[in-house]
Amino acid sequence: MHLAYRKSEFGEIAIRTDKPFYFAGDLAKGNIYLNICKEGYQGNILQFTIVGKEKSEWEEGRGDDQITYRGKNKFYSQSVPIYRFQNQIAQIGQYVFPFQFQLHPNIPGSFDYKNIHENGSITYKVKTKFTSTQQNKPSMRSKQEFLVREPIKQEVISQQLERTSNIYACCCFNKGTSRLKCFCDKNHYLQGDTALLTMEIDNSNCNLNIEYFEIELIKQLILKADANTHKNTQKILTQRIPGIQARSKQVGSESRIVQLILMNQKRPQLVLTPTTNGTLLNQQYYLKVTPKFQGCICCSANPVIQFQIIMLYLIPPDYIQPLQQPSDWKPQTFEPVLINFDQQNYLNIANKQMQQNDPFMNEK
Repeated sequence: MHLAYRKSEFGEIAIRTDKPFYFAGDLAKGNIYLNICKEGYQGNILQFTIVGKEKSEWEEGRGDDQITYRGKNKFYSQSVPIYRFQNQIAQIGQYVFPFQFQLHPNIPGSFDYKNIHENGSITYKVKTKFTSTQQNKPSMRSKQEFLVREPIKQEVISQQLERTSNIYACCCFNKGTSRLKCFCDKNHYLQGDTALLTMEIDNSNCNLNIEYFEIELIKQLILKADANTHKNTQKILTQRIPGIQARSKQVGSESRIVQLILMNQKRPQLVLTPTTNGTLLNQQYYLKVTPKFQGCICCSANPVIQFQIIMLYLIPPDYIQPLQQPSDWKPQTFEPVLINFDQQNYLNIANKQMQQNDPFMNEK
């Protein structure tokens, strides 16, 4: 998380949220830190801004026929003055302005993916600006990026699916029915978590052996730009377990239990990008269980189980960085301001309340 005081000849300003990440719909909190160390700065409005952006890009074709598609969407943008000072000249001092705001419950999760021929990102930032009213004097600014995790819209619970199929060999020979029932221990995971699958296999009414079961972690990425769409499906992890003989079953206490460590099988050092549901970017994960029957059953509906799961954003261990404050930091701290983007009148009330203790107000 990139964060620092932005300095000018009159002082410095910084903004920081209380946490490095939030779930969509959370109440976010933070502080704006203002340090005026030199007289003469002309300005009276402290601005707060939150921005959410998504970008997509991919290439199709080769050589002279290669086409690059790009999409941009600023889906979340709000800017409000959270403090208005009566005096146009900032007085020397140190000030902390706490703020709170509610994230929209339906915003997509943060995302950052780069490949040779495709990339995409969803980013969120809070910004502050102490607006200069003096010509040719830049405003004091600061910004901070924070992460949003895909909202958990349902409880973290186990999942259960069951499939029964009529099996035909060589397109016409009826070999009976086969049933597969699977339980998945959760519906939300972090990279490196172990997914626990319980498999009930009833092949007692089928005359074909199941040679093996293939269990896969599948990632599906969809990028959009204008009316164009790009889809990329990858197998992140594949695990095979032994099958079962014809006219036999493993149910109840004999059910199979499979553990699957959720990470990139070929390149485990790579971080799995999370589930997200943006307009230009959409990425989903699936756990898929496929029985492989003996012989050719191409005309049969294979009893395949596929669980949709949510992969949460894995916060880097070095993402939180301490804010370096001046050694003589003894600020005046104001009452928290609740930023309600839907009711601007509330800001007017908050500003009137704040002005009673305005540090830049002329002394009477």
